[in-house]
Amino acid sequence: MWSGHLTTAKSGDSGLLEMLHEAYDLYQVEVVNQGKLYQRYADDFVYSHEFHDAIDAWSKNEHQKNYHILDSLLTKRRDLVEKFFNKENVSDVELMDMLHLFNTTLPSSRNYVAPTKVREASDYNLCACLEHSDLDILARCCNEAKVFSEIIDADDLLSLLDGKMTMPLHSRNNRLVAFFFDQLSIYNLIIRNWQNVIAHHCSIVSSTGKGTLTQKSLSSALYSIVDLEMSAQEKIIDDAVRSVGQKYQRKRNTNK
Repeated sequence: MWSGHLTTAKSGDSGLLEMLHEAYDLYQVEVVNQGKLYQRYADDFVYSHEFHDAIDAWSKNEHQKNYHILDSLLTKRRDLVEKFFNKENVSDVELMDMLHLFNTTLPSSRNYVAPTKVREASDYNLCACLEHSDLDILARCCNEAKVFSEIIDADDLLSLLDGKMTMPLHSRNNRLVAFFFDQLSIYNLIIRNWQNVIAHHCSIVSSTGKGTLTQKSLSSALYSIVDLEMSAQEKIIDDAVRSVGQKYQRKRNTNK
């Protein structure tokens, strides 16, 4: 069985602290240990914490408030984030001190880094650093599972991941497309906001033939997978992505 994960709303002060600890933990893993660019880390965290499964208005409002606090903190006060998140450990008291400074001070003009409003197209990709042999495994699994109408190879997949397709691919099944990229994201082979990147590049035509896949259509396709038993095609994708993902996980552990 494969199912989605239910996400609780981050409500109230406790929810805000929980979200801050999650941001700290991810910063330590991705920025400190893996050398990820700060802006990519911030974007990924924000995009991956917007939605939840709560249905009552109070939880929704509280989560939105805390979500936007984190969004502003990560994108506008990098100076504070780096000051506190570069510590080997961070306590609740220190996080509350950071929030107090965020609420009562402005960034120094000497240290302030203005958030980028528009990215260069060449800097807008899925950040996949895979060996050719692994790209070949993933391309063959797409062909076997009939993800795209076209038969693709490792070079085609690399162009897709790098946002350099000269012609878009055609989805045979939007749900399988969403499942494939979501699995890549789960195993940290691509960035978390992959839906935005694919939509930005208009790189995959919808199975309906009515335009390219948007963030909304990819999100809807992904949502339709929740709580359904894994199909034969999804099993093909899951097996291939897991084999590649575990290989890179072993590399990361070895290099620590």
